[in-house]
Amino acid sequence: MLSQEEIQELAALGTATVYEASGRKGLVEAGFVRLPEGSRAAGPAFPVLCAQGDNLGVHAAMAAVRPGEVLVLAMPEPEPVALVGELLATQAKARGVAALLVDGAVRDADGLRLLGLPVWARFVSPRGARRERVLGLGIPVRVGGVEVRLGDYVVLDGDGVVVLPRERAREVLERARERAEREAALRVRFARGELSVDVYGLRQNLREALAEAERLRGGERG
Repeated sequence: MLSQEEIQELAALGTATVYEASGRKGLVEAGFVRLPEGSRAAGPAFPVLCAQGDNLGVHAAMAAVRPGEVLVLAMPEPEPVALVGELLATQAKARGVAALLVDGAVRDADGLRLLGLPVWARFVSPRGARRERVLGLGIPVRVGGVEVRLGDYVVLDGDGVVVLPRERAREVLERARERAEREAALRVRFARGELSVDVYGLRQNLREALAEAERLRGGERG
């Protein structure tokens, strides 16, 4: 289990670095609206399987979720029905939830932006949900083709969402740190004018393409 400081580090490292460090696994293949813009978050997952078009499970989750967790809300099939609005999000924020990942819709988008709780939602829609059934709290769900289990780590930012199995969390965090250090050193070199084709040893493979570009440039001058 990661400490709160390590979880914050995951959020700071971001989805791209974590995804690469994990061996390019765990990427949620779906587009999400991010509210508010600029949000990033990470935390252990508390998954909720809602009945189709029904958010009774979200109401139940407010009594079960723990501070620092990412509330992951899914239905058997994603559809633009609002599982969360401003009132439920206000409860989540008061409970100390780190973020909401909604494989469905949210509504009251303007209010959610002002509230400040990080939210990633597949849709935004005013269409409300029923409150009739709960399929499961804390049970595994699938979001964008990725299984999310209780306690798996979810990393969310402007690039998307990555799910990190809890068993690999520390290993991937270490690899992500190493990758970030390498990238920081490369950033300095590139800022000084070095080229990736030289640093990565790609110039030989690109010899013909670069020569063709020079030929075309010469034609323009002529």
